[in-house]
Amino acid sequence: MIRPSTLSRIKALFFDWLFICGYLILLLILNLITFAVVLDTFPEYTHMESQLISTFTSVIPIIIIFSFMEGKAPFASWGKRRSGIKVHYGGSPITGAIIRNTIKFLPWQLGHMSTIDGIYHDYTTPSSMLFLTLSLGLFLVLIFMVLAREDGRHLGDLLARSRVAHYGKTLE
Repeated sequence: MIRPSTLSRIKALFFDWLFICGYLILLLILNLITFAVVLDTFPEYTHMESQLISTFTSVIPIIIIFSFMEGKAPFASWGKRRSGIKVHYGGSPITGAIIRNTIKFLPWQLGHMSTIDGIYHDYTTPSSMLFLTLSLGLFLVLIFMVLAREDGRHLGDLLARSRVAHYGKTLE
């Protein structure tokens, strides 16, 4: 297998980050319009409501969007297409994409959980510190695996039986 360069992976990550930022900005605009026009106020949410809103409006939709992009031809996210790389699956592309992207975005979800818990409890609860530690730990493990493994696969790739490679390159 021909592994994409670290620069190609970073370029893809940057463009995917821009894509996610665009989605979050659109979500913010829609929420502000809803609050200003429909509700005429900014509602107060409980800790659990904030956790659920964060999960169901940001993390899960992004997992679905990226799984859709990477689970069908050309098997590449917006950033991967711009970097000339794509995902190859050893099994079902749909199942693999869901597994791969759930693992890939899990640190983001854990980070949300830590931050929201911290905001509501002044960062004094064990759960806030636990979620922060898990978020950063998993993030570092995923990055380290991509950089250190000869095949450039992270935990999500291993579980999904997938590999990232350049367009047109065959896998050995």
